[in-house]
Amino acid sequence: MKKTLLFTFLQLAVLVGFAQNQPIDFEAGGYGADWTWTPFENDSNPAIEIIANPDASGGNMSATVAKFTALQTGNPWAGCESNSAADLGPFVLDASNSTIKVMVWKSVISDVGIKLASPLGWSQGELKVPNTLINQWEEITFNFSAFMNPPIDQGQLSQIVFFPDFDLAGRTQDNIVYFDNITFNAGSLPVEPMTAAPTPTNNPADVISLYSDAYTNVPVDTWLTGWSAATLTDVLIESNPTKRYSNLDFAGIETVANQLDITSMTHIHLDVWSADFNSVGLKIVDWGADGGFQGGDDVEHQVNITLPAQEEWVSLDIPLTQFTGLTTQEHIAQFILVASPAGNNTVFMDNMFFYTGSVIVEGPAEPAPTPIQLAQNVISLFSDAYTNVTVDTWSTVWSAGILEDITIQGNPTKKYSNLDFVGIETASNQIDATTMDFIHLDVWSSDFTSFGIKIVDWGADAAFAGGDDTEHQINITAPAQEQWVSLDLPLDDFTGLVNRNHVAQYILVGQPSGNTTVYVDNVFFYKTPTNVEQIENSTIGRIYPNPVSAGNDVRIGSDVYSIEIYDISGKLLNTSRSSVIETNWLSKGVYFVKITSPEGTKSTQRLSIK
Repeated sequence: MKKTLLFTFLQLAVLVGFAQNQPIDFEAGGYGADWTWTPFENDSNPAIEIIANPDASGGNMSATVAKFTALQTGNPWAGCESNSAADLGPFVLDASNSTIKVMVWKSVISDVGIKLASPLGWSQGELKVPNTLINQWEEITFNFSAFMNPPIDQGQLSQIVFFPDFDLAGRTQDNIVYFDNITFNAGSLPVEPMTAAPTPTNNPADVISLYSDAYTNVPVDTWLTGWSAATLTDVLIESNPTKRYSNLDFAGIETVANQLDITSMTHIHLDVWSADFNSVGLKIVDWGADGGFQGGDDVEHQVNITLPAQEEWVSLDIPLTQFTGLTTQEHIAQFILVASPAGNNTVFMDNMFFYTGSVIVEGPAEPAPTPIQLAQNVISLFSDAYTNVTVDTWSTVWSAGILEDITIQGNPTKKYSNLDFVGIETASNQIDATTMDFIHLDVWSSDFTSFGIKIVDWGADAAFAGGDDTEHQINITAPAQEQWVSLDLPLDDFTGLVNRNHVAQYILVGQPSGNTTVYVDNVFFYKTPTNVEQIENSTIGRIYPNPVSAGNDVRIGSDVYSIEIYDISGKLLNTSRSSVIETNWLSKGVYFVKITSPEGTKSTQRLSIK
């Protein structure tokens, strides 16, 4: 608008589109509560009141609403109007801006009227629609598509006039009407949760609670700082107090007067619900030993979760170890809640607290199987069975998922929740995997539908995006759920991974995106044991089918041979002289079958049992 100051008012009226200050929700920090609402034709014209919602458990859970008292002695067209010079702002009726919706609560059936006017008093008249419900909230829709805009010399529409109880038959009593949530082509009101957030079950002795009915809460200075970009409404959902942040870009929450020492805590928890967000983030800020903002010792960190589930409560249990930049935790003064798409979503929040202890979740009861490859044939990134190389990070800053280091029966395990993709890097200790044949990892999930791993080599310059990077991703569709799945992926299958001597990145991908939890253990490269002889390009004794389901036999496609079966550590398991290999005694995994013809020709084939 500042750039149009050189235009005349009439030129501005032609060029400016609609810019209503809406929704008119009468909430603190929103639109309507501090407007000038002037009553008219209502006898003594009692003032419009902004009050607590008298029926917040019904179809409208807003904290505050407008109250209009239509007096029996007032005219049928008694109503109220906004300030035409301010308040609503100028706008134009067109195909994309011609629908107005309003929520009303009335004790009688009568017309509800809306009239739109310009600052010079021009109007085409009111549009009336009767309510159909009494003693409950109802959303009424007004279609102004057939109405005209003012002539150019009358200025733009900028005023809304409201007739809450337009009854030409005359009132027999004073009628109180509540109205709220006036929207302009915003569609229906945001979808809201029908049930309250789940009640947390953490031991109160292990909790520092900011907001939850389940615990005694510490003092919070504000749940919406003045520098926030959002609107906050306190609502009730099944009688449970809940925070609603609408038009959310970011919302500041402060405990400045009562800074928190969370050094004994391990996690922060919050429950969020939204019909329209695609990510949510939380930043925690510690003001340092001086307890002052920007005193030189402030530290902070933000964790982002991509694509949480919509239209359901999502319980976030974020390990404080994920807030790597939060190097001090004794003077926690600020929390910033962030969601996207920025400024265009509504997020409900409940049960925000710190706690100590393990997250109670459904996961593997047993640790991943202990690998049996010989240590001299392995380059290990993560496994108790081997000496691991240096890994820079198991969750890069550009990852979309939450990492937690847990133990299962004393066995260290990586847990990735809300997983879309996660980056793992060995950039400072790039791996030469040219002599390796496989990459192995064990994964467990109760909800993934596919799982992928991408390997990235940074090339001879050992730098990211230096022009010689190569990479390839392998996806496993429909992996078994609720059991450990041992993946032995031949590096030759990563066909795009042209180079393998500067391996610096590994990306784990889960589906459904952002809504799966995957446990990971035993991540390592390995090569075929040297004590299993391999003769390249041999055509004798080809095994088929391969792979094979456990319990099914496989056949050697030729005459009788001497057969030796080895596990992937090189240990001899069995010998036979038959064209059929019985596999019912073998568990799932990868084996090697050495085949020797009567003439002494040998070959080794890999047998995969799934």
